[in-house]
Amino acid sequence: MLKNHRFLSVMSGLALAAGSLMGSASVAGADDASAQRPEQLKSCFDHAHTYYKESGAYGTGMGTTTSNCGNINIKPKTTRDVKVCFYPKNESPFCQGQYTTAKANEWTSIAFNVLDDSDFNFLFRSDAQSDGWWAA
Repeated sequence: MLKNHRFLSVMSGLALAAGSLMGSASVAGADDASAQRPEQLKSCFDHAHTYYKESGAYGTGMGTTTSNCGNINIKPKTTRDVKVCFYPKNESPFCQGQYTTAKANEWTSIAFNVLDDSDFNFLFRSDAQSDGWWAA
């Protein structure tokens, strides 16, 4: 579950690091949630969590991936540009290099083929308040 806290803007400058947490990382649109098999999507979204990002903050609290989903997905209540930042256990944190537009009330896969038990948070382009759901 995500815990609210302000995210340091320093993280936005980190480049996407290849390898340690993911077999591959991609940035894609709303339709790419279908990259998971239909039975995986149902199971994945059946275990969705809520998130809340207060006005003035760019990031959410921390989440952890599970075996329920192969991807990190978000469904904001309003359209938002968002990327994922990862926090490897014994390495420096890193963020994806590009934002993905997540449309209002639609599931969008932000990171693909993510290993289970990976710590992450969402980083938004805007500091406007945002809330919705995530599944990973």
